Amino acid sequence: MNSGPPDSVRTILAVNFNHDGAAVLLHEGAVAGFVTTERLSRLKKHPGLREVDLVELLDQAGLSLSDVDHVLLCNLHNMDSPDVALLHGSDLKETWFEFWVDQRNARVGIGGRLIPCTVNPEHHLLHAAASFYTSPFDTAVSVAIDPVGCRAYLGRDNRLRPVRADFDSWFIANVGYTYAAEAMFGSSLVGAGKVMGLAPYGATGEPDGVDLTGITRFEELVALADRDPVPIEVGGRKLNARLAHYVQRGLDIQLVELFAQLGPIAARAGIAPNLCLSGGTSLNVIGTEPAFAASEFERIHFHPACGDDGTALGAALWYWHHVLGHPRRTHSNAELMYSVREYPEHVVRRALDEHRDRLSVEVVDDRAARAAELIAGGAVVGWFDGASEIGPRALGHRSILADPRSPTMRDRLNSEIKLREHFRPFAPSVRGERAAEWFGLSDSPFMLRAAPVLKPGVPAVTHVDGTARLQTVRREDNPAYYDLLRAFEDRTGVPMVLNTSLNTKGEPIVETPRDAVRTFLDARLDHLVLPNAVVSHRGAP
Repeated sequence: MNSGPPDSVRTILAVNFNHDGAAVLLHEGAVAGFVTTERLSRLKKHPGLREVDLVELLDQAGLSLSDVDHVLLCNLHNMDSPDVALLHGSDLKETWFEFWVDQRNARVGIGGRLIPCTVNPEHHLLHAAASFYTSPFDTAVSVAIDPVGCRAYLGRDNRLRPVRADFDSWFIANVGYTYAAEAMFGSSLVGAGKVMGLAPYGATGEPDGVDLTGITRFEELVALADRDPVPIEVGGRKLNARLAHYVQRGLDIQLVELFAQLGPIAARAGIAPNLCLSGGTSLNVIGTEPAFAASEFERIHFHPACGDDGTALGAALWYWHHVLGHPRRTHSNAELMYSVREYPEHVVRRALDEHRDRLSVEVVDDRAARAAELIAGGAVVGWFDGASEIGPRALGHRSILADPRSPTMRDRLNSEIKLREHFRPFAPSVRGERAAEWFGLSDSPFMLRAAPVLKPGVPAVTHVDGTARLQTVRREDNPAYYDLLRAFEDRTGVPMVLNTSLNTKGEPIVETPRDAVRTFLDARLDHLVLPNAVVSHRGAP
């Protein structure tokens, strides 16, 4: 490990070179800049970092390369996924910024500077660090699970230590999940979420006494599912939803066992019953939530960037705290949810001017009230506010919003606007004070927990299994969005709206006002709400 005295390192640059390329600038232990490559390149899952992204990152932080004291190069050449090439016809490495690393992996050359560096810290450690170091817990078990493996770490104060257990010898359901995603949807990266959405449909009429514990090969699971198929037609193909159900059940079983083993390990080590979760598998909320509920753990924390974009942040935090020994600091939800870059009014105005012949712009004083009025009237509304979200979930800054009470809204959104499979569910954003009444929990700010829908009347956000993946919203985290939820409740009595990401099929979440206006036009949203303005289609009634 290469660094000078701890006090000589004030600014850390960390870059993830795998899919979900991202970079972080950490200055004096605080995030000064965060860039997710795909948001700017508009190429989903774009790995690594381009020159323009590095410039954007430094500009966000108000820093230059001369200010960077240490660089972490994460997942460099050792975590390649063939899915990027399948998506884009190239692994996209030719787009990366120019750099070289010396033979001892001790220094990296960037822009004419030689900077001390660390190359390829352990992958799961970086996932675990992102979750633990942003948590409110002094001690916790931090678990990182993705298709590459399963690792657990004991976090105490500013240190993370690995749990010496070979979970990979039996925790194999995450690998089976990727096989199912590839078989059913052609890609493990973009297909895993689809498998999760399809799984409840395969539970219909499940035969009694099906035992998955002895299955160790994916082919065996396929054969079992084919005995009693549940065909679902998707895009002219017939998929067996029973396979999605069985692969989800296998993951559920192994998550319960994993958390059951980790509880006593934590207790013996003097670790409080706190659980931090990270890695792509942590996005599987219908598996993680019941396993957490069945365990000895009492509190849970995620970082919004569970995927490999979060490893850049985890690397910077791990180096600052674990390696350099700096004490931890408190992170607000808003700091974790949203990046740094906001767009001034003239940038918004320029984006509107590009399409002035197609747009009607209404200047409003109370955008939250106007948006709530439109949504309650049945409109589908794009909502653009402040800095973009960190991680894969739209959390009320780059969202498409609709009425959760509508029995036809889910089908309309899937077929006409999002252009995705009909079985895909949508999430509710609910006022934090009312969440327990509707869902039985009140702490899911990053849309990474699932719960049963306890009241009728919101079919558009209720999945076929009666659950929802919800976001709880506090005013201190997102004032304008909270005000919209309150205004919608004032009109309807329902303290939530349907929330999905502001993008269309095959594209990342929008980043800029220009992206938002283009998506509004392409997706034929009814309205787009920007700061101080509501945009409609010119000539629309």
